[in-house]
Amino acid sequence: GKPGMSQVNYALAGAATVAVGVLAYYLLKPKGKKVPLKSVELTVESKHIDFLKEMIAKYKIKDLEKAMRIVVQYAMSDGDKDLIYKTTRCKTCGGKKAKTGLKTKLYLPQYQHLEEMMASYKIKDINKTARVLLEYCQVDGNQDVIFSTTRCKTCGP
Repeated sequence: GKPGMSQVNYALAGAATVAVGVLAYYLLKPKGKKVPLKSVELTVESKHIDFLKEMIAKYKIKDLEKAMRIVVQYAMSDGDKDLIYKTTRCKTCGGKKAKTGLKTKLYLPQYQHLEEMMASYKIKDINKTARVLLEYCQVDGNQDVIFSTTRCKTCGP
């Protein structure tokens, strides 16, 4: 039979309660509590810095640090880890490349992601892991998806 009005009212009241709870959570959660950043210096190729600078200009990203956080967050949230870390893209590995230091700040979970990928995919070190990720973004990644999507709303700017 048809549900009685009291059942409908209870269902509406339940839905409204959930909606108010979710709204209250977002409005009342402590502001200004950002996840701490970890300062790191990664050894990457000069072409990766040039690539990040192109993305900064194209997508109006604040700076190199933010661009690097976007790349790592993409890999954590949306990236196909096998496609990123298993596929060999760099045909010049082992050769002398124009490597340079990239001073950046990553959120601890982002740094831990790079460490986990290094271990899982048996990559030489965290610098190589970062280069593999940057190479993917530059060569095979959908840059609009990587750099236009907001993934992290709690970490701060």
